[in-house]
Amino acid sequence: MTTVHAGDQTGHDADPALTLDLDALRAVLAQHPFPSCQDDLIAACLAAGAPARLCCRLARLDRTQRFASLEEMCAAVAAADVAPHQG
Repeated sequence: MTTVHAGDQTGHDADPALTLDLDALRAVLAQHPFPSCQDDLIAACLAAGAPARLCCRLARLDRTQRFASLEEMCAAVAAADVAPHQG
């Protein structure tokens, strides 16, 4: 029996766009200081010239939450992706 492990351990293999965006956020924000809030994260992405879709992903986060780490922020982005969209 062969076991195949996905490269992304976040469990979001069903949405390749989310996986790519999480990888891009990790790369863009790798040197960003944490804890950090949504506004600071978006500003860092804009300053780095990141694609607008990454800022859109961050815009869905709670504005009042402070993220202790890059991985905590990525988990929140992934959770916001599966949460029902309010319209």
